[in-house]
Amino acid sequence: MTTSTSSGTSAAALPPGGFGNDIFQAYVNGRERPGAGEFTVLTGERNPAGPGRDVLYGGGVPGTSFLRVADLGTGRVYVQGQLLTHSDEVSLDPSVRTVRVDGAESVTRWSVTDAFDLEQRVAVSGTTVADSRVTVTTKVTDSRPDRHRFRIEYLWDTAIAGDDGPVVQLGAAGAPYRPFDPVHSTEETFDRPTGDLAVADRYAHPDAPTLAVAVSGTAHPGAVPDRIQYVCLPEAVFAPIGGYVTDPARDISSPASNCRATTGGPDSGLLLLWSRDAAQDDATVAATLRMTPATPLGSTLRAGPVSLSRATATLTDTATGRPLPGRLLIFTSGGRERCRITTDPSGRATCDALLGGLLGYDVDFPGDAIWAGAHAHGGLPRES
Repeated sequence: MTTSTSSGTSAAALPPGGFGNDIFQAYVNGRERPGAGEFTVLTGERNPAGPGRDVLYGGGVPGTSFLRVADLGTGRVYVQGQLLTHSDEVSLDPSVRTVRVDGAESVTRWSVTDAFDLEQRVAVSGTTVADSRVTVTTKVTDSRPDRHRFRIEYLWDTAIAGDDGPVVQLGAAGAPYRPFDPVHSTEETFDRPTGDLAVADRYAHPDAPTLAVAVSGTAHPGAVPDRIQYVCLPEAVFAPIGGYVTDPARDISSPASNCRATTGGPDSGLLLLWSRDAAQDDATVAATLRMTPATPLGSTLRAGPVSLSRATATLTDTATGRPLPGRLLIFTSGGRERCRITTDPSGRATCDALLGGLLGYDVDFPGDAIWAGAHAHGGLPRES
């Protein structure tokens, strides 16, 4: 479950078989077995974070984000795929009826003999960074006279842009991710959350994350989850449905964490849990993920004077003035690109090749998923 996908530079970074839009690409296991309907998500061709970066783990290969449904009337737990860890668990694979991908949506249907029908939809919607969504909807149809109560659990293996142990930040519904505000890096349970849980690659890029997505369990009207848990993923996959107990003192994200897959670094994830009564409720639940902030934050670029063909530019967050390290700056002068330099921990980048820069130079930050682009012009120092 350690991530295998890092920042892409072209559409070629996207593996075949996905569906969606320019912002998100979903990949669904379209085979009838094993693991019918398992899915994962990558950034799309025009995602400001770059194409082909993990949102859920897998590099475009489904397998570690899946569904579990408990029929509380019979005590059986139906699991998407073949990872059965308890005696009451049964794979959904023998019950699959169809797996269909049509445009920007995948629909998987199961029919559990003499019990209930189950449907999962994975849909990508929207056309812009601000309105694009990946929505996972699960519907239980129980036609038995004594309709049962169900427990529905999503296990999402978040792996944000190369960080398989991303941090989370709880905010109000629609509130943007705040990169300089406190985050959770230890296990946490959020009861009846009606807001958004931002998930960001904070430890891969501790001073200035490069990608954040917002996860919400309120996509279906009235379907607020019982809870969302931020968990150690390698252990959560072996916990009984609804039975994982979080430890607020346990680090699951930092480099010092002992929450790790067989190989690699920290491995955090999300558990979303609902209880639905087929006799009284519409037994449908849904969760979404989207980009956050929907509109990139402002950045400020300051270009210094030229001295002996050398100049330094500084990139900061406009609102706070804090430096933005790890960002690419492009220096040009005399109509030619001179340097491509990444900012240091102070947000500075120095170009030593500004030949022709005596007439002035330009420096640009192209922008990314968190901060908007910026431009500045520099030149000779002014005489006193």
